[in-house]
Amino acid sequence: MKMTTAALSQAPDPATRCPSTMPRCDFALLGVAPDMSGQVGPQAIWRCQQCGHGLTMPALPDPAFLYAARESQDFQPEAAGLERAIKRWFFRRQARRLIAQLPADMHRRPMRVLDFGCGSGLFTRVLAEELAPSGGTVTGADFHAEAPPELVGQPWIPMAELSSARGRFDVVQASHVLEHDDDSRGLLARIAATVRPGGVLVLEVPDVDCVWARVFGMKWDAWYAPFHRSHFSRSSLCAMLIDAGLDIVAIHDICVPTMGRTLANLMGRKNTLPFILAGAALHPLQWGVEALGHTPSALRAVVRKPL
Repeated sequence: MKMTTAALSQAPDPATRCPSTMPRCDFALLGVAPDMSGQVGPQAIWRCQQCGHGLTMPALPDPAFLYAARESQDFQPEAAGLERAIKRWFFRRQARRLIAQLPADMHRRPMRVLDFGCGSGLFTRVLAEELAPSGGTVTGADFHAEAPPELVGQPWIPMAELSSARGRFDVVQASHVLEHDDDSRGLLARIAATVRPGGVLVLEVPDVDCVWARVFGMKWDAWYAPFHRSHFSRSSLCAMLIDAGLDIVAIHDICVPTMGRTLANLMGRKNTLPFILAGAALHPLQWGVEALGHTPSALRAVVRKPL
C-alpha cells in the first residue's frame, strides 16, 4: 500500500477531513514524515492556516491494519522489569492527575469508567487500582476481540460490542485516541455515545503547537505517521468539541514523556529501554520548557455530555 509522489501532493478536503464544520480551512503542506509502520511509505503532513489543525495524507480508508498484531508502540505488550516499572510510575502520576481533574460531582459515587482505545492496558490497570478504594471500576476497550495480556480476566468490551454499552459509563477517557482516525468527528461521536447524559469525557491528544514540533521537525514523536491521522491545535480541538454539542469544562496542558521516542527517531532506532531511560531522565527538562512557554506536548479536554 505504498504511496506515490502524486498522492503526497494531494491536499485534504476540508469538508471531509477537518474536525470542525468551519468552511474556512485552508491547508498548506507542512512537511513529509517518515513511515513509522513500514507499510505505507512517507506521509505528507498538511496544516490549516486558519484553525491550526493538521492532517496526515493520503487518507487511509481503514487504518485498523496498522494495529493488527498489537506490535506498534501504542501497545508495547513486552514491557517488563525496569521498563515496566518506569511506565507504571508515569502512569500512576497520570492516573492521579486525571482523577483530580474530574468535576467534583463525579466523586460522589463509585465511578464506572471506560478506557476507550486502551492500548496495552497498563494504564487501564493502574487507573483501576487508583479507583478501587472508592469502589470505582474501569473497563478496557479496543478493536480487538480479546483483551491485551495486561487485562486478561479484567473488565473488557471489544469495540464491536460497544453498542450494547451505550450510555452505561459515568466517565469515558480516550487518551491519545482521536488522532488515530481520519474521521475524528465520527470517532468522537462513537466515544460520546458510551457515556451517560451528564457524564464526562476526558480526551487527550498531542498538541500540534508543542515547542518540540519546531525543535525536532518531522522527527518529533507525536507526528507518528501513519498512525496519527489528525493533529490537533487547541483551537481545532475546541471547535470540534463545541460542534459535537459537548460542554467544555476545562482544557489542561499535559506533558507527555516523548523525548525518549523522539531521540530514537533521530537515531533511526526502535524505542528500547535505553531510550526509555533517556526520556525519563530528560522529562523534568521537557516539563520545564513546555511549562515556561505554555507549549505543552498534549492537551487534555474535560467535557460534559449534556443532560
